[in-house]
Amino acid sequence: MAYKLIVSFNNNEEVMVWPSLPPDFGPEQEQRNGTYEGISGDFNTLGPMGLWTIPLSGFFPVGRRYAFMPAEADTDGWKYVSFIQRGQQRRIPFRITLLDSAGQCRLNAACSIDSFRWKVKRNGDIAYSLTFREYRFIGG
Repeated sequence: MAYKLIVSFNNNEEVMVWPSLPPDFGPEQEQRNGTYEGISGDFNTLGPMGLWTIPLSGFFPVGRRYAFMPAEADTDGWKYVSFIQRGQQRRIPFRITLLDSAGQCRLNAACSIDSFRWKVKRNGDIAYSLTFREYRFIGG
């Protein structure tokens, strides 16, 4: 099943369809549970959920379209680099939307990009690694 990742910011002011996803993709999330010592032994306390993270690595194509890419994905990898850097510099949350092959939304969430590394590969494409982290809006 092919999935499509759409990344945007500022209420779809800018939107990019990711050129590809790794075969194993999804959030990592921990629950901040605790332990306390009672008279009859240790007890587990159920804590709040931590923020999820999604590490992601791959490449952005430069000047070529690969067969596995969604039709809406851009072939100018530098646009992806610029898009990520603009969003980070503006200090606004990104939004990631994950659609399955039937177009059903499986994840739609605000997030930050906590780390972003890129380098130009020998063939001219741009290898990258980044980490999305859940962003929770503060309610008033």
